[in-house]
Amino acid sequence: MRLIRGASTGVPLFILSAADAIFGFDPPSRRGYISPAMQAPTIKLDVPITPEWKQVSKNWGHPFHPMCSYMAMFPPQIPHYFIQRFTRPGDRVLDPFSGRGTTPTQACVEGRIGIANDLNPLAYVLSKAKVDPPKEADVRDRLAHLAAAYRENPGSLPDTSGDIGAVFHPETLRQLLFLKGTLSGSREDTFIKATIVGILHGKYRRSGCDSIYLSIDMPNTFSMSPGYIRRYVKKKGLVYLALDVFEKTGRRLQRLFRRGAPPSRGRAFQQDVRQLHEWVEPESIRLVVSSPPYLKVVKYGLYNWIRLWFLGVPHEEVDRALDDAHALEAYLVFMQETVEQLERLLAPGGVCALVIGDVAQNRQAPLNLALEVWEAVRGHSNLRLLDLVADPIADHRKVTKIWNHTRGRATAIDRIMVLCKGDRPAVDQLPVSWDS
Repeated sequence: MRLIRGASTGVPLFILSAADAIFGFDPPSRRGYISPAMQAPTIKLDVPITPEWKQVSKNWGHPFHPMCSYMAMFPPQIPHYFIQRFTRPGDRVLDPFSGRGTTPTQACVEGRIGIANDLNPLAYVLSKAKVDPPKEADVRDRLAHLAAAYRENPGSLPDTSGDIGAVFHPETLRQLLFLKGTLSGSREDTFIKATIVGILHGKYRRSGCDSIYLSIDMPNTFSMSPGYIRRYVKKKGLVYLALDVFEKTGRRLQRLFRRGAPPSRGRAFQQDVRQLHEWVEPESIRLVVSSPPYLKVVKYGLYNWIRLWFLGVPHEEVDRALDDAHALEAYLVFMQETVEQLERLLAPGGVCALVIGDVAQNRQAPLNLALEVWEAVRGHSNLRLLDLVADPIADHRKVTKIWNHTRGRATAIDRIMVLCKGDRPAVDQLPVSWDS
């Protein structure tokens, strides 16, 4: 194991070879412990994978990336590193748990074909909008048409006594209800939906008189409960602002398209990863970069109930479908089945990079879940281990920083488990360019 410090942040960056990650690294009390995973075949790269992405500005990347915040997302710098190093233009790049679409979007930006998949309807809408966007002129024309239709027949002001009434001014809610009932599944309407869910809730400007978002003053990352919102509004004496959805969406579109759309188009699916071969041709994928669902950490439905309301999906339905309450044993079976499927989809020489966070445990050292996953899958897959790269997460970078005293229970270290189909990657080109 070698330890360096980031030049810009001073954050320790642990760079592990496959053997380092398996032999006595984590936790310190287990040094000298020899994992059974050492028996599995590993590959030594001529140049090890190093977390260069830690040295790059957090604002790096295409304007589509920050369209909408998302729980447990990783930055575009990570897929960029693997796309640059292990693929060529025209190759297919897959994220089977695409979230807000970071990996497939970055693939499209770099002239690859980005393929997204996620069971979560919010993730599907965000990913589809980014990898298959409309022309800016077409989406602006559609928004103008919708605004004119609303002015012609706005309907009556809605009842605000329900849960969603705690979030918006009545006039803003009336506009949202009109759009919710009017938007279709067309390319233009999907992009408008994705743009709106990205600004659906967030903080007021410091003046308290305006916002780039549409809600009462609240976090942008996740949806607070209706009861908490009402208590918070009363305690802080907040005033609901009548924010124009059409005007705010138009401004957001201007920022999203300020560098144009990505040069390549991709595809998005909403399928169980274990049946993805029915939708994606086997051995057609050159690279997978993904962050599988966290173990008992994130409730993707509940924490996005406002955005899911706009999309017409009950949050309870999403959490049931995602089944994120796995015990460790069930989770490892799921990951075993997932890796078997990814092996089926990868082309010979293809690379698979899975970002897996450590899991906090009461009164025990954090669980190195990536190592647990590797030990579970190694006997059921012919994929070979290239590396395990530790990527510590500073507290100020955690999505859960807004939860104050509970934020330390969230993942402190992400580990990138890098696998290869075959003796070595078909593509391995250096250096990685960071020109944006």
